[in-house]
Amino acid sequence: MTLAAPLLACMALSASLNGIPPRVLPALHAVEGGQIGSVHRNANGTSDYGVMQVNSRWLPTLASSLELPPNDVRQRLIADGCFNILIAGVIFGIYLDEENGDLARAIGDYNSHTAWFNASYQLKVGIAALRQTLAATTKAVAGRQPSPDRGGTTIGRIENMPSME
Repeated sequence: MTLAAPLLACMALSASLNGIPPRVLPALHAVEGGQIGSVHRNANGTSDYGVMQVNSRWLPTLASSLELPPNDVRQRLIADGCFNILIAGVIFGIYLDEENGDLARAIGDYNSHTAWFNASYQLKVGIAALRQTLAATTKAVAGRQPSPDRGGTTIGRIENMPSME
């Protein structure tokens, strides 16, 4: 799922503010698959809200920290994509601190602290990050124009090399 530029900018800001490598939040989003307005009800009775699927178990803590009623926080998590992303960054930063900087464990914690689910989620996010990196690299390479003064292709550059004689 492709995100609009303003939401990507929010991810970059959130990553910067929370000491998170810049590719982590987009990879988490690729796995979470949330969008503005989305609410996902979980089997355990909790709900996941918005772009980054922030879990409802965070509502009391967030409401207290933000000095807002829990329902106001819930509505903003659902309807305000940038707010949701900024909160997800704070939550991920907490997990990163809990795991003493272990990025892989913190990634797994975003989904579950249960070992099997944690490891499975780490793998999913790792694959998503790899796919995003490959897509960006492919796009960058495809967008490059051959240099006419250098032969345009590797073969052209080799054929046009000056003789070593």
